[in-house]
Amino acid sequence: MNDTNAPYLTYKLDLIKTISIKAGNAYYKKAFGLGVRELRVLRLVHDHPGITAKDLGNMLVLDKTLLSKNIAFLEDRGLITRSPNANDNRQQFLALTEVGMRVWREGEEIGRGLEREMFADLSSEDWNQLHTLLDRVLVSLDKWQESHRK
Repeated sequence: MNDTNAPYLTYKLDLIKTISIKAGNAYYKKAFGLGVRELRVLRLVHDHPGITAKDLGNMLVLDKTLLSKNIAFLEDRGLITRSPNANDNRQQFLALTEVGMRVWREGEEIGRGLEREMFADLSSEDWNQLHTLLDRVLVSLDKWQESHRK
C-alpha cells in the first residue's frame, strides 16, 4: 500500500486544503466578509437545522473556544440564531436567519464554481472516484481513531 518514495498522503491533502482555503477565503471575504471556516459553520447549520454547538463542534473537529467565536461572529452578523433547549438550558439550537440563508445560497454558488474551476482537469468519473476514495479514507481514519481512544 505505501510506496516509501511517494510523498505522504497527509502532505498532499494538507497542500490541497491550504491552497483551496486560501482561494476560498479570498472569494468569500470579498463577497460576505466571511472566511471558509465561518462558511463551513453556516453550511452545517443549514444542513442540520437545530444542531447544537456540541454536535457542530464534533462534525467540524473544532475546539469549543474557536467554535464559540465562530458562532458568536455569525450571530453578531445576523446570519444564525440560537434558541434554548426547553429540556436543557445548557444547550442551544442553531438555525440560519433569512440573511444567513441568502449568504449560504450565494456561498454555495461561489464554492461550487471554485471547485469546478480548481479541479477542471478531472473528469466527472475522476471526480466521483475521488469522492468515493476520500469517503473510504475518512471511514478508515475514524476506525483508526476509535481504536486509539482506549
